[in-house]
Amino acid sequence: MSRAPLAVAALVVVATAMAATGLAAPGPPTASQQSPAVGPSPDTTRVLRLTSADAAAFGTPALSVTGTLAAGATGISTAYRLERLDTALSVANTDAERRARIRTELDWATNRTTALVQRERDARDAYAAGTITTTEFLTVVGSVHAAATRIEGFLGGPDDNRALYTLADSYSNLTTRISQVNTRLQTVQGPVRERLAAVVDGDRDAVRVHVTVGDGVMLATRDGDTYVRETVVPGNLDAATTADYGDPIAFIGATYPWTKNHSRGVSYSLLGQYAVLFSASHDHGELSLYYDPSTTHVFVERQTRRLPQTPASYTTVNATDTTTLSVSEPYAGGPVNVRVETASGTPVDTTISVNGTVVGTTGDSGDRWFVSPAGEYTVAATVGGDRVTTTVTADPHPPAPGGNTTTTLPR
Repeated sequence: MSRAPLAVAALVVVATAMAATGLAAPGPPTASQQSPAVGPSPDTTRVLRLTSADAAAFGTPALSVTGTLAAGATGISTAYRLERLDTALSVANTDAERRARIRTELDWATNRTTALVQRERDARDAYAAGTITTTEFLTVVGSVHAAATRIEGFLGGPDDNRALYTLADSYSNLTTRISQVNTRLQTVQGPVRERLAAVVDGDRDAVRVHVTVGDGVMLATRDGDTYVRETVVPGNLDAATTADYGDPIAFIGATYPWTKNHSRGVSYSLLGQYAVLFSASHDHGELSLYYDPSTTHVFVERQTRRLPQTPASYTTVNATDTTTLSVSEPYAGGPVNVRVETASGTPVDTTISVNGTVVGTTGDSGDRWFVSPAGEYTVAATVGGDRVTTTVTADPHPPAPGGNTTTTLPR
């Protein structure tokens, strides 16, 4: 499990293929990435966006015997390596010998991390090019997460009782390298990936996920009344170290102002000289993110939102003589609320469909949450034999600030 705190017909939007940015920290972002966090609504937390989108769709990972075996083999390997290293250090005669043995294990973890990052990047490129399916891509992502989590546990940190970090604690240059590898591992881990990994390993039933790939990867799903989202923009992370972290809390206030103003405390920790991990519990859920002080950008963001507490700002309304159908502001992979009322404002319990596929009923409250597809789609409800529909458009990435004027209706 990662250290960070933690149904709709398939819709594919494929743009002109672009050269995908590598997940191995290729360098600072371009000018087009100057504003990585945008707010789909001023009334809830902002989200990290992709600045380009090559493909977007819903999909479900598959149970993978090879993925399960590979993840299990990694787990056995890391446990064995720690035991073997522990024994070797206890009989080492010199400090140089101890340092060399630790460096050998760190080299192994570094190479393994590089291979995992490359595997996901290759899958992302193939998915953007249309040569693998959504299911195949999500299966790879889940398998990579499982293996990366075991490597992360092997490396550990200063708070672990027994891990490579604590064994290397007296060698600052090695612990700095461990922090760098741990930082890279965060780009292939996350709460949605954790759910994908559980499906790949056969530990849970299928989960339906919205994925967008472009200059990064965005994954989103609904788990009961909880919306879960994670975004990685690898171009926002570079390989440089920094001793100047600036003012992390001021950074949160400027980049995620609503979260800062509605949180029950923002905490942060440093990953060596490479990144800052922020965690915040706010009125609508939880936010964690990794920020690179050298690029001044967020490169990993993970969110959970409690949908019953999340406000809905309705931007699309279609009314007949008897029924009003309202849909909140959409963006690809974002949480969308649809509300059905009588002309007098009484909630209506009815079935909601998106592009002809049923996503659920509104219940006594008259509203229903779902994860938005990308592009244009139709939302429909049938009340008293009459079908009410409206068409909405969700960009492959969230809209820029200053977009549509919205009106928040009572819920």
